[in-house]
Amino acid sequence: MRYPIRLMGELAALRRGESQLVDVGALPQGPETEALLASDVRFYKVVPMIAGGELLGAISFGDRTDAFAPEQVAIAQEVATQLAIALVQARLLEGARRHSEELESRVQARTAQLEAANQELAAFSYSVSHDLRAPLRAVDGYARMLQEDFAERLGEEGARQLGVVRDEARRMGQLIDDLLAFSRAGRQSLRAARIDMAALARDVASELAPEFPQAEVQVGELPPAAADPALLRQVWLNLIGNALKYSARHSAPRVEIGGRADGAQAEYWVQDNGAGFDERYAHKLFGVFQRLHGAHEFPGTGVGLAIVQRVVARHGGRVWAAGKPGAGARFSFALPASRSDP
Repeated sequence: MRYPIRLMGELAALRRGESQLVDVGALPQGPETEALLASDVRFYKVVPMIAGGELLGAISFGDRTDAFAPEQVAIAQEVATQLAIALVQARLLEGARRHSEELESRVQARTAQLEAANQELAAFSYSVSHDLRAPLRAVDGYARMLQEDFAERLGEEGARQLGVVRDEARRMGQLIDDLLAFSRAGRQSLRAARIDMAALARDVASELAPEFPQAEVQVGELPPAAADPALLRQVWLNLIGNALKYSARHSAPRVEIGGRADGAQAEYWVQDNGAGFDERYAHKLFGVFQRLHGAHEFPGTGVGLAIVQRVVARHGGRVWAAGKPGAGARFSFALPASRSDP
């Protein structure tokens, strides 16, 4: 049964947390008053429901007299308090639900945008791999024919300049290949498997060894990894290849590959005794086209380390580097620790 509030003053008192005693006989005539009198309710107590300083409602109980026992009032106050808390929690849950729905809607919209961007990137990659390769092959081919057919008329300087043209065309082709590899590293689906990282690193080092016959490569004990074997092979190819390249001018080039398990992650590193770098610019190393050495010093396109960073990040890991000019460099990456059943 509903118990009406008679005056604004009573409402103000309830907001202050004060319970109110209402005389039914003093209420204006109406259906509610008549219903109370018919139920033999002559007085009723109104107890406020307050939470966080806000009046959320009230509960009431009536009797024939105004002699309400303190125990009754205490129980009513406790019930009112619990109901107020429940209302606040219900509001919070509803707000959280709406916020969650809003976030989910935003995520779906962003996912759709990302999928569209990936499709555009795939189309661009296709265009690069086909449309740009053809003119590059033509440039290299015509330059080669000029070298072969008109060598006597070109002279030494002309032959040199055509050689530069061919070298730059090949370098542009390599840059396209590296950009495509960088694109694939971000879009290729992950196929996790348990990897013997020491065996993989040794295999990559053996593959690269013929190009650097003077280098000594040591592979230490490496913890296993739960990752995509093809993508991790790209990581080792870039890191070991860089170490061999930048240490090749040392009188005794040396590359050390190591790792260790460190709690929830496994760390791996490739260290060389080569050209090194200034650590003030270490933050540039993993960006696309960012190089700390010119192409005239060491060949490359500046994409390899960006691929490393992208692959490791997709596996939930991180990469970092340390080095000193002329004293070698150490490139490290960490992956979540391998499970026995990846």
